[in-house]
Amino acid sequence: MTNWEESRLGGVRGVSGDAGDIGSEARDGSENGHFTHVDDDATYVCDNCGEEIVIPVDLAGGQDQTYVEDCPVCCSPSVIHVHLDDDRAVVHAEPEQDRY
Repeated sequence: MTNWEESRLGGVRGVSGDAGDIGSEARDGSENGHFTHVDDDATYVCDNCGEEIVIPVDLAGGQDQTYVEDCPVCCSPSVIHVHLDDDRAVVHAEPEQDRY
């Protein structure tokens, strides 16, 4: 990950089939992001309620994807950013109201 990505994507979450690996690494604060092989699912933490949310990764959707999704727990909208790079992906979420 480049310095630009680290600073821009401060709340990144990795993609993995084992969500436990992602959650423990992200909560430890030991790394800003975590990369593993691209899988069909990814996780992010809702900024409103703090729940870890599992989302599908669209491998055919292009290298950089951005969309709005409501949290299934608290219904707060988040802007989801997905960056795919060969065998890894980065997912970053931010509250929708912070974008404008």
